[in-house]
Amino acid sequence: MEVHDAHCHYQFAEVPYAAVELARSEGVGYAMINGSSPADWADVAALAARDPRNLPSFGLHPWDVPTAPAGWLDELRRVLVAHPGAGVGEMGLDRWIEGSDPVAQEAAFRAQLALAVELDRPLTIHCVQAIGPLMDILRTTALPRRGFLLHSWNGPVELVPELARLGAYFSFSAHHFPERKAHLRDQFAAAIPRERILVETDAPALCPAPEYRVHELPPSAEGVEQNHPSNLRRNLTELARTMGVTPEPAAALTGANFARLFLR
Repeated sequence: MEVHDAHCHYQFAEVPYAAVELARSEGVGYAMINGSSPADWADVAALAARDPRNLPSFGLHPWDVPTAPAGWLDELRRVLVAHPGAGVGEMGLDRWIEGSDPVAQEAAFRAQLALAVELDRPLTIHCVQAIGPLMDILRTTALPRRGFLLHSWNGPVELVPELARLGAYFSFSAHHFPERKAHLRDQFAAAIPRERILVETDAPALCPAPEYRVHELPPSAEGVEQNHPSNLRRNLTELARTMGVTPEPAAALTGANFARLFLR
């Protein structure tokens, strides 16, 4: 059984490549590796060159908007043209982060969205405490033909049908494990169309509680727990339990959805 990671950051130093290789030996297949800023796009590209299962995506994360260098958008276009199979992202809107600039975030979002449409690339969206502004943009702007991923979905159920019509995919992560997130599990069980469900780790972020871990990584220098790429297997098991199926059909379902969004 093979399972594909719809969203991760293997380029971060907290993920040693030995951990990626271990995950691959245990059934983790493709991984969509999302760049966050011009500072890590070359590292993402190097991982893609190292193994074709490392799929690149290049974007400017909303947290990195304030420090983006002049000319970042021209550089993003150049990198995307140089990598015809790459996605756009991680990009998005975040009103949670301290000191956020909504105007600058929206400008960066719209610029990257336009690139995804122009170049016909899948898009990965980060949205935290900004669902209203996000919907305003999605309802009034051209969207990628390929669709877009709302990674680690955390929105209201009443928006799911409209988002699915607009082309959204929704990924399941360790964010959905705590009991307080039961309402989100309910969405994956009943509201989100099966053909739009994916599974992700966001490794090294979103480290699950110890009882859900397949393997451990050392904490960061700041003492933050890190998410091992192999934990995708347990994420899939929890998604399967949520949907009321066994892991094998859940892997087949999410694998077909992954290919439809990222591999065609």
